[in-house]
Amino acid sequence: MRRERHIGYEIKALSNLMRRKMWEQAGRPDCDEFTEMQGMLLGFLCRNRDQEIFQKTLEEVFSIRRSTASRLLKNMEAEGLIVRLPVSRDARLKRVMVTPKAEALNQQAAIRIQHVEAALTRGLTQAELDQFMATVEKLKHNLTELSNPRPEAERSTGSPHANS
Repeated sequence: MRRERHIGYEIKALSNLMRRKMWEQAGRPDCDEFTEMQGMLLGFLCRNRDQEIFQKTLEEVFSIRRSTASRLLKNMEAEGLIVRLPVSRDARLKRVMVTPKAEALNQQAAIRIQHVEAALTRGLTQAELDQFMATVEKLKHNLTELSNPRPEAERSTGSPHANS
């Protein structure tokens, strides 16, 4: 039987396998400390705690819609994982910050991530990892371009007036 391979399916299968291994590392497959997306947001917030992070920042970094970000942050706030604090220069802006509870959960998750990353990259050279990351960036760029199509002339030359 011949099986056609699709990049999207392979990425999804890999993601599912990684998620399963992460929960196995947690010791509880039904662990509900936080969702995968909440975990990614917490990791980002913890790594960037010295910077002012706003909802808009999270929308851009994670390529999520405003409504998704708003719902995530509202739930995380209700669960005591984050606080949103106004900034003095603009009362409309709310800085997103993690709580001590979130910091502790993030440290536990970081250990699980290290174990899964080590297993995931075992046997790969640095050159292979670099090439994979470059390919992932191209795939993301291609999907971003799909969302923001430009006229063919502009895409090939970088300018809408190249032939003028």
